[in-house]
Amino acid sequence: MKIITGKEWNKAVYNGSININNKKNEINALNVFPVPDGDTGSNMSSTISSACNSECLEDDCSIESASRIVAQNMLMSARGNSGVILSQIFKGFSNGFASKKSANAFDLVNAFEMAAKSAYGAVLKPVEGTILTVIREVSEGLKNQVVVDTTIEEVFEIAVKLARKSCDGTPKLLKILKEVGVTDSGGEGLYAILQGMSAYFSGNKVEPIVAEESVEKFISDEEVYEGEFGYCTEFILELYKPKKFDKDYLVRKLEKIGNSMVVVNDDKILKVHIHTPKPGDVLNSVNSLGQFVKIKIDNMTLQANNSKKTAKKKQAEAPNNVELKNSAIVSCNTGQGIVTLMKENGVSYVVDGGQTNNPSIQDIVNAINAVNAKTVFVLPNNSNIILSAQQAGTIIRDKNVIIIPTRSQVQGLNVALNYSSENSDEENHELMSNSLKHIRYGEIAAAIKDAKLNGIKVKASDYMVIVEGKLQKTSKSLFNAAQLLVSELVSDDSQVVTIIYGQDVSENDALELQNYIETTYDLVVEIYQGDQGIYPYLISVE
Repeated sequence: MKIITGKEWNKAVYNGSININNKKNEINALNVFPVPDGDTGSNMSSTISSACNSECLEDDCSIESASRIVAQNMLMSARGNSGVILSQIFKGFSNGFASKKSANAFDLVNAFEMAAKSAYGAVLKPVEGTILTVIREVSEGLKNQVVVDTTIEEVFEIAVKLARKSCDGTPKLLKILKEVGVTDSGGEGLYAILQGMSAYFSGNKVEPIVAEESVEKFISDEEVYEGEFGYCTEFILELYKPKKFDKDYLVRKLEKIGNSMVVVNDDKILKVHIHTPKPGDVLNSVNSLGQFVKIKIDNMTLQANNSKKTAKKKQAEAPNNVELKNSAIVSCNTGQGIVTLMKENGVSYVVDGGQTNNPSIQDIVNAINAVNAKTVFVLPNNSNIILSAQQAGTIIRDKNVIIIPTRSQVQGLNVALNYSSENSDEENHELMSNSLKHIRYGEIAAAIKDAKLNGIKVKASDYMVIVEGKLQKTSKSLFNAAQLLVSELVSDDSQVVTIIYGQDVSENDALELQNYIETTYDLVVEIYQGDQGIYPYLISVE
């Protein structure tokens, strides 16, 4: 094949989307931190899955048109930093195919170069050893290897080989990857997509793996809790030793700590659904069996008889006949307690999402549009949502959108408290931005596997003390870990400590920590029930 039409580009991208969807759990498992937060594969798969369009399946569809529609669809569906960067890669492809009915091998090489430039341009501080390195090294390699007689099939075969080599080299460029012993997950996602696209041009259609689809559907967002109490706990686990796994033994074990149980075992993937008063006990009971791929915990006590689907529909409805406000806040949050807290403290619209569940750019755009205000401040509250929020801000034309780059939910709460509807936009922006500079934050997370980070050895079930995204210490005790975190955050100028405790922490535990801080330091302590998963404690100090 010497040229690509729009129809062929569209089909190739679709083949790539199927391939990464099949591999997303493997890519998710490449998370650096030993906590169940690996979602790169899911984010990239979600971003590209809606890229293709039936309009581009006509024989006369130009590659300019097809690539533009693919890029636009990916931008709106982009989730997380990896998804946004992927959308920018395909925007670069679109730029490279501008004004072209079809593309030859040299056009394709140029498009890869434009893709690399677009990806790097989307990131304020590019980091090597990531997906950026992979697309750049693929682009550079193609320029050196493609000649006038190279076919389209050969271009993609070369691209796949270059991507594989680049992925394998990422641990040499990024210390933390080498320390943990993994390759970059974003790079692996791009490799899977290019592999699928190459397969299409070689005449090999990638078939969806049914088991993978059932895994994704297993984690449901639409379960209705008819007067039940406790926590609906669902997780997907990649088993270390699938051949030795005893399903019957696990079922007997889980029956003692919960009900409404479903346990499914597909080869090396274990899927569990259970209602329990103590989700932490459930997760701890299977921790030694494998690595968590995905976890979802819902508080049924707070959500009894309240369908999530209905709540989201009501939330998305813009108010009618209401006077346009000067400003409002949109915040990204997870955990019913935190959502309620944010709404009580001035947030007009909460986008459901956070760790392991990054909202798409479209979700954030919809939220901004739903707010009846001239200026909208957006609090991402997660480092993996900031880029999506920034891209969403560029799409909105009829409102002034200001992104406050919060990286933690507890940080976002403190920033929101500095907002006032009575202030001007400039005053709010200054107050919120200044407060961000004076907030130190951290979290406690239980390790799900052995690892080594920043020279610190981590054992499965250790509690990790994480300060502003960096592992500092570990402890066998949650209370001691919280003490260590506070000591890392407090300085001579500190005045207020904010504690948001999660699903596996009781109010008495939180009060004990409050008492310790108040007797040890001359500080004001505020505690809130957040109901967040993964992190027992989110703590900030001002």
